[in-house]
Amino acid sequence: MAEIEMPGDEVQRLGELLGRVVELIDTRPSGYNPADVGPPLVRPGSDFDDAWKDGRVQVKRNSKDLKDGCDAIVKAFAEFDAQMGSSLKEGSSPSGGRAATNSGGGPRPS
Repeated sequence: MAEIEMPGDEVQRLGELLGRVVELIDTRPSGYNPADVGPPLVRPGSDFDDAWKDGRVQVKRNSKDLKDGCDAIVKAFAEFDAQMGSSLKEGSSPSGGRAATNSGGGPRPS
């Protein structure tokens, strides 16, 4: 039987991190004063922030879509794993072995 390896913990962690990006993308540091960075950087910093506004919306939207995809993958694999575990338990014979089945679902003749 082929094994399917799915890095569930990593996909789940990626989804959590993307969720954090979505939460924080619209925040700005509290108490930030452009003058604190010095005169040569005030205008470029403000220009960058103004230009970043449109990009911020796109990154937020894409991050949310990716997070939702990660959540769906983790959920689907968890459901699949639970179904496979149940089918193995249901297919077990009282002696501890699995009962063989044919494509019709009934016991396979010996």
